[in-house]
Amino acid sequence: MYQFLTDCFADGDPSNNEAFAGGFDVRDMTYRHGGDFVGLTQKLPYIKGLGCQAIWISPIFQNGENMYHQYAMHDFTLIDPRLGTLEELRDLTNAAHELGMYVIIDVVMNHMDNQFAFEGHEQGAAPFKMHDDEEYRLVLRNPERELFATPAGAQPYIDFWYNNTWDPSATYGGPVYGKWGEAAFDYLSGTYPSSDFHHNGDLVDYSNPWQITLGKIYGMMDDLRLESRRVQDKYIAMTKALISSADIDGFRVDTPMQVPLEFFKRWAPAVRDHARSL
Repeated sequence: MYQFLTDCFADGDPSNNEAFAGGFDVRDMTYRHGGDFVGLTQKLPYIKGLGCQAIWISPIFQNGENMYHQYAMHDFTLIDPRLGTLEELRDLTNAAHELGMYVIIDVVMNHMDNQFAFEGHEQGAAPFKMHDDEEYRLVLRNPERELFATPAGAQPYIDFWYNNTWDPSATYGGPVYGKWGEAAFDYLSGTYPSSDFHHNGDLVDYSNPWQITLGKIYGMMDDLRLESRRVQDKYIAMTKALISSADIDGFRVDTPMQVPLEFFKRWAPAVRDHARSL
């Protein structure tokens, strides 16, 4: 298997290098370099010649400025136009299949971009909190940014919405699991269940199973409330749409230890069943 960041590999269509947001500069290794689906398709015979039977490409959905790595999603239904079009992605998978190769796409389900700060900690780190230990209200990092009109009001993401309504009786369910597979249970209550995001502060302690599951990774990726069936349903629908539209062969899951097991118990069977039905 050959694994790469799509943006950093081969630029087959320079016209899309600045098709959405900024951050293109081939002189700086921390900026976008213009790699795209067209370039990957052109290089498939070379990769096949190395003896590789599959390619594993970085996430494909819309990201913000720069974000050459593609791990800070804005929208799980739109392909980032700097990588190409849906038709070009389908051309890539068709060409790979003709060569007897598989296409694996990296998917991010734990988090999105960095549109929210925790109230009172807009300029710095937010200590991890649970329940009545002062979970945070979410505030927009950039109130001047254009927002989307959604059923939940004006939101920075079109499909996943924040809500600062506190419910003292709400729980997280569980258990969740630590990095050694140890189970952790929570018997307290109080959180923001109407929000599609966690309001718990930053992930700092990777030995704490609840921080791993609820905390904001690196202090800069908005953490999705994946224990919520509402959020699960949205993500499952988006994954099915990707399979149907692009004929991909599999997924590599980013940050799987930050994703609750109960999510995988619904997502994995749903994805397999959908693929078999096509």
